[in-house]
Amino acid sequence: MNPIGIVICNYNKREFVLECIRSILESRVQNFDIYMVDNASSDGSAEAVKKEFPDRVTVIENSENLGGSGGFNTGLRVVRDKGYRYFMCLDDDAQVDENAINALYEYMEANPDVGMAGSRVYHMQMPEYIQQCGLMIDFDYCNAKTLYADVLEDGTLPDVIECDTVATCAVMVRGDVIRNTDVGLMPEDNFIYWDDMEWGHRMHLAGYRTVTLGASRALHQMGANVRKPNTFLDYYMWRNRTNFFMRYTPEEKLEEMSAQALSGIFDAMYESMFREEHNVMQSISYAYQDALQGVRGKAAEYKILKNDANDDKLTQYVQGKNTYYIKEEGQDEDVYYLRNFLSSVNPGLTEADSPEGADIVFHMCPYIFQVRDLSGKEIYIDGERNCIISEDDAEAVRNYEYSKLLFLYMNQGVFLAAARQMRQE
Repeated sequence: MNPIGIVICNYNKREFVLECIRSILESRVQNFDIYMVDNASSDGSAEAVKKEFPDRVTVIENSENLGGSGGFNTGLRVVRDKGYRYFMCLDDDAQVDENAINALYEYMEANPDVGMAGSRVYHMQMPEYIQQCGLMIDFDYCNAKTLYADVLEDGTLPDVIECDTVATCAVMVRGDVIRNTDVGLMPEDNFIYWDDMEWGHRMHLAGYRTVTLGASRALHQMGANVRKPNTFLDYYMWRNRTNFFMRYTPEEKLEEMSAQALSGIFDAMYESMFREEHNVMQSISYAYQDALQGVRGKAAEYKILKNDANDDKLTQYVQGKNTYYIKEEGQDEDVYYLRNFLSSVNPGLTEADSPEGADIVFHMCPYIFQVRDLSGKEIYIDGERNCIISEDDAEAVRNYEYSKLLFLYMNQGVFLAAARQMRQE
């Protein structure tokens, strides 16, 4: 019996999943079996895989979309019960190099204290740039930091990078840990997003290390960066992230966590109001309420709305203008994306060499709600393209701090009570 059972979770990505399987089959060491779980796709994915790989891939078809964790768990239960020593998860839009799988296997064989090992993942469209080398969970600020995100691969990174968790786009886990500890399978009640964070954290709590390896390379589409037609991402990200920190923050940090978590939720909703993205704000509100009430699993349909995220305010403002100038006080990539956006919405707009005489002077800043210069002489703008254009915008910025304090004052007690109740249960 092969030591590795590979599980691919697919949903409506026929061409991507075929490329994923082809890349696996080009591996130099063929010490694995492949299971493709199809989450009730409507694009013929399951049929295409059966036709091209009839003897190499076992296709498991779910009757409905069970989400990322539910889809993976369908396959993971099979490889667990069949007795594979290692389980590997691959996203349908990932591809591995010829040494990736065996490099993970050999490292875990040599290091029994490692429960989870991930590939070094690169951007599919820009393979010289790293997408992630694992993630660190920040309990001080209630978020997760992706290690070496968007860093150019220059060969100087350590081959083994310790981390808190690894995204399931390309990760191997030790079978005995899943069978014999409280780690178990992926947290299926997340449905999607932050399930891999929680899985990795459970591994850490069980006393096992998590690493990523430079010797194991994968490419990934990173579809979460593509704007979705609905508020699916907004709902699940905020609900599951909030729920994670309510459950797992150390007791001595619980009050600090509540302030940080509520600040993040307030910022997301305040920005949505500021940008007139009413559906986005409503979905985040549903996510917050569900996190407090312990609502899990697949969201009720009415909580996922049409995505009304927009840049209408900025788009309308630059129409009819000829020149602009950018004062830089932020990340280089923010300025790069702003330039691209401006040229896409007004192709006739050109960048001036100096602010004198420019129709628009943009002042790139870290976050507009921390701006104190509200004179209107410059258009302050941040990396999310929140911008202060009108007096109404300036008034919203003036009211930001007080509004946040009021939100925290109203919600912190209820939040802490819900968190403590959840931990008791």
